[in-house]
Amino acid sequence: MIRPVRPILLTRSVGIVALMLAGAGCNTVPAEKFQDTQRQLQLAQEKVQSLEKQLADQQQTNRHLQEQVAQQRRLPKPELMDELVTPVRIELANRSGGYDTDGQTGDDGLVLYVRPIDRDGHAIKAAGSIKATVLDPLCPPNRNVVAEYNFDVPTTRKMWYGRLMTQHFTVRCPWPTGQIPIHDELIAHVVFTDLLTGRVLTTEHSYKIKLPPAIEDTKTEPSK
Repeated sequence: MIRPVRPILLTRSVGIVALMLAGAGCNTVPAEKFQDTQRQLQLAQEKVQSLEKQLADQQQTNRHLQEQVAQQRRLPKPELMDELVTPVRIELANRSGGYDTDGQTGDDGLVLYVRPIDRDGHAIKAAGSIKATVLDPLCPPNRNVVAEYNFDVPTTRKMWYGRLMTQHFTVRCPWPTGQIPIHDELIAHVVFTDLLTGRVLTTEHSYKIKLPPAIEDTKTEPSK
């Protein structure tokens, strides 16, 4: 980057120095040294002119870039968004559902494979936050939330899995301690907020899970 110079001040300084040396040359400065000084002044003036030209060229380039930026900013926002590769919807991959971690009968939570999809139907790795809510639709509305999970952008970045045809965020939703679901059909409601566009995308799906034997027994036990 070329820093702006002050050619007028530099030219004036060169002229003053030249006059001083010229006056001194009439008395004590040898002619050869005076001529050498004049050559140096001439080179300095040429350098100033070169810098002025470079500065003018740089200013012209900057004006051109500013015009391009201004032109882009005048485009309608939706048109700009359409040119970006961003998600327009999300989906839950087929392998989502209950998962087991302790090897005992009964699932220990839900695993959700969240896939952001762009307008061309491709799964993409998009920066964003995820909120997952697990609901028990057979419970009363005021008690139907099994658990709720929130993952910020840095966390979801680490949750991405991309291998060959598999591309998704792996969202694990373990049962809260002491709050195992009492029904074997749950609904997962997922909200993805895209960091780039601010677009909020939602989806939900119901899943059959395996309950621990103790809960299954209470469901089949005849009422007294």
